[in-house]
Amino acid sequence: MGEIILGKIILKGKIKLKTGLHIGAQTEAIEIGGVDNPILKDPNTGMPYIPGSSLKGKLRSLFEKDKINDYPPELRGPPPKDEKDKSKYFLNRNIGTSSNPIWIHVHEEYDTAKTCEICRLFGSSGKTNYPSRTIFRDAHLINEKSLEEVIEIKTETAIDRITSAANPRPMERVVPGAEFEFEIVYNIENQDEKREDIKNLISLMKTLEDDYLGGSGSRGYGKVEFRITKVVERSREYYLKGEAERELLSSESGLRPEEAVSQIMEAL
Repeated sequence: MGEIILGKIILKGKIKLKTGLHIGAQTEAIEIGGVDNPILKDPNTGMPYIPGSSLKGKLRSLFEKDKINDYPPELRGPPPKDEKDKSKYFLNRNIGTSSNPIWIHVHEEYDTAKTCEICRLFGSSGKTNYPSRTIFRDAHLINEKSLEEVIEIKTETAIDRITSAANPRPMERVVPGAEFEFEIVYNIENQDEKREDIKNLISLMKTLEDDYLGGSGSRGYGKVEFRITKVVERSREYYLKGEAERELLSSESGLRPEEAVSQIMEAL
């Protein structure tokens, strides 16, 4: 089961770090003397990058926090243990464990998922799957030559409230000022819904600017700024017959999300 792809909208731009960014890597293979909180790095270049999964997951989380307000308080979930119909609760899927649950919103059925603004953009899996309409590429560092250092070691110290013993912990993070190039591809499956979906997607970027990306956000990490540099629409004929793409936005320096959204909506 699947929708016909009528075309694609490709959004490109830059994510600029306003504060240090920590997206953690596996720590199983730490060398002697190494940092015990390393960041994720590209195995080919050794440079940090932002995984598409991290960006997608964060935007989905923010969207869910917004749309949960549409549900009455008693149905915002998670559902009681003995509840048989979990579908009526907004947070109805535990993707964590029983001891460390992580509740998210999903629709179990394909037909209901396609009417949900969240599931349309980010997908859902249940009795029947609804594939995400968006593809988030990994965002790679683009201005390493203009930075004195790309990665810094920030030492933080936790203080025992009773003994006053210090517990220093080194944290690896990408320095402020680093810029990453992002690309998001939106599959057009319904011409009547593309404006709403693109508007939601860009609005989530604006929300993320006042939230955080990666870990330790409550301690000042992960403040980012989006700049949208190019948005194009490519029809089926672009791929099948070589027709030209339609430019919806182009700005070398990039537009902030609130500036870009009105221009894109007008062009769509």
